[in-house]
Amino acid sequence: MTISKRTLIIYLVSLGAFILAVFYFIKTNELRRALKLSEENRDSIIYALNQRSKKMSELDSLLLTGDYNSALKGYKDQLASSDSSSFDLIQQRIELTKKFIQQSRRVVNVDSVNQDTISMDTLAENTRRPTAEEIRNYDSLSFALRKYQIQLDRLKSQLQKKSYGEYLTFSSKKGNSVHYVGQVQNGKANGHGIALLNTGSRYEGEWKDNLRHGEGKFYWPDGEYYIGEYKDDLRSGVGTYYWPNGEKFVGEWQNDQRSGQGTFYNEKGEIVAKGVWKKDELVRVEEK
Repeated sequence: MTISKRTLIIYLVSLGAFILAVFYFIKTNELRRALKLSEENRDSIIYALNQRSKKMSELDSLLLTGDYNSALKGYKDQLASSDSSSFDLIQQRIELTKKFIQQSRRVVNVDSVNQDTISMDTLAENTRRPTAEEIRNYDSLSFALRKYQIQLDRLKSQLQKKSYGEYLTFSSKKGNSVHYVGQVQNGKANGHGIALLNTGSRYEGEWKDNLRHGEGKFYWPDGEYYIGEYKDDLRSGVGTYYWPNGEKFVGEWQNDQRSGQGTFYNEKGEIVAKGVWKKDELVRVEEK
């Protein structure tokens, strides 16, 4: 039986329209499944990242309290199970912790979406072109899936920054090299963080634009340390300075010097000098 050219063209056009309609039907269903999986995975991703954030916060607390060996072990455990997005951040923590240990020895996956394969054994009876609504649905689902993936990536990045903090190196006002881990804003140390200087000293506390600013603790290699307020990278405000032999000064500071009311105690806690200080010198003595 001979098939006319006209009949053949109609058949081919119908077949093409049917294949196109089936394609949109399959891809739309795939996108629906992918979008559903992304929505279901969102909570599990947030939970996993929050758990990692909690663990890293615990390790950071160990680092801040001076339990460097425990912090180092914990960081190494986290590194073993980390993904590419967090590997460098954890490795930086490990290197910094090792430096703290050296300095202190002298003193003490968004899952991929599964796609089903569909085989077509026979052509359906109804041959039709995809409707405008089907095409809009496909485009809408595709856009929603891409948007969800972008949101998940952004969420992961935000939680990881919150968890791990950031690592910076910069120079202090006195020209010392500073290795810093903590909160960062506008590319500078802003907020709470810890730092190791190339002099062997370390600082734990608040920062503003790469300067010690606010409450903090500073430790020198010789065993002396200061706990108190800073302003523009200098001891300013109220603070206590400790010496290794047990002596201490409690009082007011300005520009790294004792200035204002203050009391000096000996190693037994007895008052040695009390009064008003100016540029590190006692200028007015008060009764003990």
